[in-house]
Amino acid sequence: MTLQPIFDYKILLKSLFRKKIYSNKVFVKSGRLAFNHIINTVKASDKKIKKVILPNLICDEMVMVVKSQKIDIEYYNVDDELNYSISEIEDISDDGANIIVFVNYFGFESNHSITDKLKNNIIVEDNAHVLTAINNSASSFADYSFSSYRKLLPVLSGAEINSNNNLDLMNSSRFPDFGELIYSLRNLKKNRSGASRMGHDSYKSNFNLSYIDVFSKTILERYNFAYDEIITNRRHNFKFWEQYLSNKDLVFMKSIDSNVGICPYAFPCYVIDENDINKWIQWGKLHNLTIIQWPKYHENTLKYIPDNFLKRILLFPVNHQFDLTEIFS
Repeated sequence: MTLQPIFDYKILLKSLFRKKIYSNKVFVKSGRLAFNHIINTVKASDKKIKKVILPNLICDEMVMVVKSQKIDIEYYNVDDELNYSISEIEDISDDGANIIVFVNYFGFESNHSITDKLKNNIIVEDNAHVLTAINNSASSFADYSFSSYRKLLPVLSGAEINSNNNLDLMNSSRFPDFGELIYSLRNLKKNRSGASRMGHDSYKSNFNLSYIDVFSKTILERYNFAYDEIITNRRHNFKFWEQYLSNKDLVFMKSIDSNVGICPYAFPCYVIDENDINKWIQWGKLHNLTIIQWPKYHENTLKYIPDNFLKRILLFPVNHQFDLTEIFS
């Protein structure tokens, strides 16, 4: 059982014979490239960005984007329920003209409140873990928001930028690269556990705008996904982990009982003993399940990470293409 959906060529074939549902959407390759294009757009508007303000719970790719732009970074703290202090962010950004990034972790949309003290900054909403981004227009509070569809839909690439401002993006695509083609065939593998780094290694130092592959573009524009079913299946698997892991030495970070309609990207928790991280990852491989330690921190970020849960987070899969009840029956 993989963390992210497995590409399905049957969906691609069905899409080829359907009319476009979303004809006005422009996609780029990935969430990090969408974020990079947002920064480029802001810089092109003659705004002199002083720094980018990120949560300290952030993957290395976001940091690499900012560093490639040669902009300073400051971090605000996130607690083990994925909350933050708005007053801390106000203090960090009191000089104005910063880019502040808010993340909706694991599909759980936070109630971000933009105070008057933050209005002189550029607000970016990271929806990389949120399924419903494909049906949303521009964010209700942010200047820019972006998604990452490969994390929740069976596509090879694809991210979308939403904004109230004009975006200079071409509605173009490309043929899948070698890594994506190999990734598309992983359904043929008997053992599919393990986290995919598809496309990451070859793009580590290249943050130029890159187009979505034509397979994924065709699916995202034409295929009518059963979103209600996807949400139901993912919530079902999420609740399975709540019960199955209830007597283990793990601390749960989120519950979906009070979040009606939330579509989880994964089941997030953290170990009490750091030595248990590898134990769970190996347990996952034994059961053909993708369990990963998240995130992979950039070396620049580590000095802002206290010795707490931030280094001990595990993600268990809730992929809607599988039923955990049947797997463990």
